Amino acid sequence: MQNQPLTILVTRPQGQAQELETLLRARGWNVLFQPVIAIGPPADSYAALDAELHRLVEFEWVVFSSANGVEAFRNRLLAHDLWPPKTLKFASIGPGTSRALEEAGLPTDFVPEIYRAENLAEGLVPDAKNGARFLLIRASRGREVLAETLRETGGSVTQAVAYTSEDVTRDSPLWDSEIWSKMEKSQIDWVTITSSAIAASAVRLFGDALKKTKLVSISPLTSAALSRLGFPPQAEAEEATMDGVAKAIELCN
Repeated sequence: MQNQPLTILVTRPQGQAQELETLLRARGWNVLFQPVIAIGPPADSYAALDAELHRLVEFEWVVFSSANGVEAFRNRLLAHDLWPPKTLKFASIGPGTSRALEEAGLPTDFVPEIYRAENLAEGLVPDAKNGARFLLIRASRGREVLAETLRETGGSVTQAVAYTSEDVTRDSPLWDSEIWSKMEKSQIDWVTITSSAIAASAVRLFGDALKKTKLVSISPLTSAALSRLGFPPQAEAEEATMDGVAKAIELCN
């Protein structure tokens, strides 16, 4: 049994850590923050996204792979006094994104049982085979498996960048050298890694200092990304949710 409460470092972008923070603090643990990715507006100032919003009637599905995309989608609809046609369906990669849709007043018509792009694509393939038209709301960088699968099976796919995702560096105003010092002194028990992009960014930012703590991964995909980078996690969530991450740490202590 722990004599002292655990100290957990959360690496999610600013504004996206509240759920995980609440779950960790509810267990009596100390929570620190060092975002390794910064989220911002797209380079084109939403021009591409806005253009697609004005022709939503041409699509059967809008597909979201993050809550960030939902937020941008909703905000740009409101900016242009638009609302989706009732015939439009919405797909979400997981429960966090579905909650964002609900908060935006939009339905979730499909969410896969396993929260991965491959499984999201698999669930939409039947419609793709019938030539359905998909609008994918995405980050400035990321995997192409969703778009590729839908296109290969007959779907018409349009992608619109809704936000940028950039690495935090040690020159960034978000960099906290005190967190680095704590990690070097082995004063951080766990670091949460909640996506493959965060895995890559965390390794670039912290390097071998990550070996002085333990890593918890949100999914097998994220674990594989960490392992390829030479930092296999010590724990993995059974379900790819923030609650799953907290439970994975709990089971290891």
